Amino acid sequence: MHKLFRSLLISSAFALGSTSFAQEAKPNILLFFIDDLGWTDIGVNGSTFYETPNIDALAAGGVNFTHSYSANPVCSPTRAAMMTGKAPQRVGITQWIPSGSKIGLPLSEETIGEAFLENGYRTGYVGKWHLGKQDNMQPQYQGFEYTKAVNRAGQPASFFYPFGKGKAGSSVPDLKDYKKGDYLTDAVTDKAIEFIDQSDKKPFFLCLAHYAVHTPIQAPQPLVEKYEAKKLKLLGKGKPGMIEEKYNTLSRAEQGDPAYAAMVENLDTNIGRVLDHLKEKGMLENTIVVFTSDNGGLAHRKREGGPTSNAPLRSGKAFTYEGGIRIPTIFSWPGKIASATSEANIITMDMYPTLLDLAGLPLKPKQHLDGQSLKAILNGGEGDENRVLAWTYPHIHGNGHQPSDAILSKDWKLIRFESDEPSELYDLSNDLGERSNLAKQNPEKVQELAKLLDQWLKETK
Repeated sequence: MHKLFRSLLISSAFALGSTSFAQEAKPNILLFFIDDLGWTDIGVNGSTFYETPNIDALAAGGVNFTHSYSANPVCSPTRAAMMTGKAPQRVGITQWIPSGSKIGLPLSEETIGEAFLENGYRTGYVGKWHLGKQDNMQPQYQGFEYTKAVNRAGQPASFFYPFGKGKAGSSVPDLKDYKKGDYLTDAVTDKAIEFIDQSDKKPFFLCLAHYAVHTPIQAPQPLVEKYEAKKLKLLGKGKPGMIEEKYNTLSRAEQGDPAYAAMVENLDTNIGRVLDHLKEKGMLENTIVVFTSDNGGLAHRKREGGPTSNAPLRSGKAFTYEGGIRIPTIFSWPGKIASATSEANIITMDMYPTLLDLAGLPLKPKQHLDGQSLKAILNGGEGDENRVLAWTYPHIHGNGHQPSDAILSKDWKLIRFESDEPSELYDLSNDLGERSNLAKQNPEKVQELAKLLDQWLKETK
C-alpha cells in the first residue's frame, strides 16, 4: 500500500471511531530539533557570551544530558537517525544530501512520525527536513499530517523575508503572509503554534526543526547591535583567537560573533514562545518536551574559524572530535520528570524508543535497532555504563575533514582515519579537549576498540 495512503487511513480510523486514546489522555510530544547548535552554545552548558534563559530554564526543570551525541557530525545522517532509530549508514545516508541528489530517506522505514500517527496522535513537522529533495521524500510521506516551512535543501537562502533568493530548493515555502524585515525563526515558530492550536482533540507529536543556527549567519539588527556592544566590552576590538587543527585548518577559540549570538538569543526567545503558549493553553503539564541538535557547532573551517566556538571541546561540525558530535539534549515533563543532570552516554537514535516508552506506547525494536529507551534514566536510574557508541563519516567535507570513524567506550575514545595516518586515542575523563593522543602508550586499548569498531561497521552496513 502506498505509504501516504496508508498513513491517511490510519489517521482517519482514529478520527472516526476511536475514543480510547482521548480517554487515556496520552501526553503530547514536542521535539525541538535545532540545526548546528553546539554543546556549549547554551548557558547551562557553559556559554557566557550567548544568552539562553528559556533553554536554561527548560534544563533546570528537566534532565540535562551532558554526554549526549549526534549520530553523525553533519545534518542529513543525524536527521535520518532521528526519524528511524537506526545508525545512518543502515538507511544509506552518511553525508549531507546535496542539491540534485536522488538520495532520500527510504519509504520502507517506519518513521517516528508514523509510529505516533498509528497510535492516534496528530503529527506535525515544521522546518528543516533535508532527507530528500523529491516530492515523495517529504515529511507528509513519512507519517506527518501537518507540514509547513519545509524547504528542499539544507539551509534557507535567507533568514529574512522572502526567505529565499530564487535558488532551487533553498527558498522556504508556506510563508507568504509575511513582509519585508520578518525573520524566519519567528515565522517557523508561528507555524508550530498554529499546529498546536489545531490539536485540541487528539494528542500531538510535533517536530519543530528550526533552520537556526545554520548559515547564513543573519539576525535582527537590534540584537546584533546588542552583542556588538557586549563583544566590545568583554573581548575588545581584537580578532577572535584561532586554534590550529589537523589538515591546516582553524577552529575558533572563543565565542564572540555578534550575529551568531543574536541568532542564538532569537532562537531561545522562540523556544520560550512555544512553551509559554502551551502553558497558557493548559497543555504544558501534559507535554513531553525534548530539546536537541543535529550535530556540533560550526567552529571549524579551512581558512578561518566558524561563527561559534565549542571550547573546551575540540573542533566542530563535520569532525568526529567531540566538538563535532557532542550536542545539547534536554528532556522535560513537568511533574513527571525530576530535575537532574545525567552523564549517561546517549545518542540521537535513542529519541525514537524513549518517546514511545514515555508515552506508554509499544516499542518497535525491529525498527529502532540502534536506539535505547532512556526512560529508566529519566526516572532517576543509571545509564548503561558499558554502552559503546560509534560513528562513521566516510567523506571529505568542505570544513577540512578527511574520512574517519570513531568509537567511545566509557571514557576511552578512538578516532580512526581511513587514510594511512595513525589512529588517535583519548581518555575523555582527563582530556575532554582531545589534545593528548595516548595511542602509542596504549596499543592494547587501540586494538580492543578497533575490533569493536570493525564489528559495529560490519553490523550496521
